Amino acid sequence: MSEKGTAQSLDLENWMRKLPDEIRNFPFIYLAIPGSHDSMTYGITRSSGLAPDAEPILKRLYPLFKGTILRWTITQSIDAYQQLLIGIRYFDLRLATKTGVESFYFTHGVYAGEISEPLHQIKEFIDSHPGEVVILDLQHFYGFTADDHRKLMRYLLSMFGPKLVPRKQDLQSITLNSLQRLGQQVVVVYRNPSVQASGEFWQPQMLPSPWPQQDSINGLVQFLKNVKRHPNMGFVHQAVLTPTPTFILFRWVSTLREKCAKPVKDEVYPKLMEFSPGPPSVSNGLTTVNVVIADFVDLDNAIFSKTVIQLNYKLLKNTDFVYHNNG
Repeated sequence: MSEKGTAQSLDLENWMRKLPDEIRNFPFIYLAIPGSHDSMTYGITRSSGLAPDAEPILKRLYPLFKGTILRWTITQSIDAYQQLLIGIRYFDLRLATKTGVESFYFTHGVYAGEISEPLHQIKEFIDSHPGEVVILDLQHFYGFTADDHRKLMRYLLSMFGPKLVPRKQDLQSITLNSLQRLGQQVVVVYRNPSVQASGEFWQPQMLPSPWPQQDSINGLVQFLKNVKRHPNMGFVHQAVLTPTPTFILFRWVSTLREKCAKPVKDEVYPKLMEFSPGPPSVSNGLTTVNVVIADFVDLDNAIFSKTVIQLNYKLLKNTDFVYHNNG
């Protein structure tokens, strides 16, 4: 691996811009990109109320066990701007309406913050970092009407406008270099089949994000290694454990950070180094990654981002597949 690609010397704040030109000419869907899972849960506080996506059991237990439930609901501890500074370039967003309120909120069983401040942080970051590209994956919508969808799409279009990366038939033609020339920096994936999304937004099949639904390290590793991806589309590998109610019951006084995120960091991140960016067809049997997401991305001085970003330097050694794409 080139010395520039070592974890210690990575400039996480500007890592896309600092990639060698050969890698910046690779298709965007073949790069290794670190992301955060349930990205906006840092906004959950003790005053957060239950949201429309709350499980029925949560509604019964919340008044009595709020503190415990919050410890198992929060998956990130730093805000959107801080995540960007440590190299995160993909945000997993779940949104909900709130009765009697015009605004939209991020959610994970309970309400996190209203959406405008984090989105403005992302806008501020891309405006000051012209070589960086961010993916906003609007995964779930709770309590939304067709009018709510139209209002949200108008909001995103007005905020990011010409910075949006419009969807294309041929995703392989999109590279960091071509995007920089066009001044495009934001991919919005809008996962709602009932709404005809604007051409500025990507459709769900362009970036599949299958849920591992595993509560053991071994189960998660097997899922990550064996899940199949389409060679002409992007992909999200979710490097996260999903605690079941029983799992939580036996770890009642602990937290998701201690019992899920840290074991993944210790046992799964090292295995990510065996994975490779690039298209599935020429990966010599390796698992090929595009976006990889995790909980508590700030752990151990951003070791997650460093691990995923480093994978891109493998592309320099992949003599079977070299892109010289002029966009």
